[in-house]
Amino acid sequence: MLEFIALFLLSKLLTKSLLKLFLRITKSDKIAISLLVFLFFPGTVVHEMAHFLSAGLLLVKTGKMELFPKVTGEEIRLGSVEVAKTDPFRRTIIGVAPLLLGLTVIFGSLYYLQVYHVSNISIISLLLYVIFTVGNTLFSSKKDLEGVLEFFLAVALLTAAFFVIKLAVLQIVLQILQRNEVVNFFKTADLFILAPIFLDLGIIFFARILSGEKLIDS
Repeated sequence: MLEFIALFLLSKLLTKSLLKLFLRITKSDKIAISLLVFLFFPGTVVHEMAHFLSAGLLLVKTGKMELFPKVTGEEIRLGSVEVAKTDPFRRTIIGVAPLLLGLTVIFGSLYYLQVYHVSNISIISLLLYVIFTVGNTLFSSKKDLEGVLEFFLAVALLTAAFFVIKLAVLQIVLQILQRNEVVNFFKTADLFILAPIFLDLGIIFFARILSGEKLIDS
């Protein structure tokens, strides 16, 4: 959980640092935003396709898909998909779909590098770029998460009932979670999610140096 919070905060800081760097280099808001969009374009495609595909699988109507930015105040939205109103359960799944698909792409890329001992620099660079761009477009916007609160309240009530009525089932689940294979899986997942975090830290460091910013805000 702490890793996800760190990645979320770093992705916001990274976007601001890179935008300042691009502005300093190009002296143009339009060109700077275009460079930022181009850099994160693969991640934007994965993010919006996750919304689109999950909505389709759940039989929720979708409208226009935008893969290009919209600037509202100080916020830059890299993409969007129009999704019809639906129940909180399906809305929640559609909202968090980019996180699930993005993590699958990141874990898959790192698994491929680890298992096949890839030594080709081009392939390594490509996969690291995929991890970077997808890792920084994982998180949903406020609009994407509409209905999530209602869903989790319902889940909380059902969970409370489950604890009261089916305590024995919960004990079985806990026993499964304590198995070595499951524990090892989550340990490996923790290590994998560190990859985009370290990539962000390195890029933020160099972006701030090149743009003349202080490394630590005072």
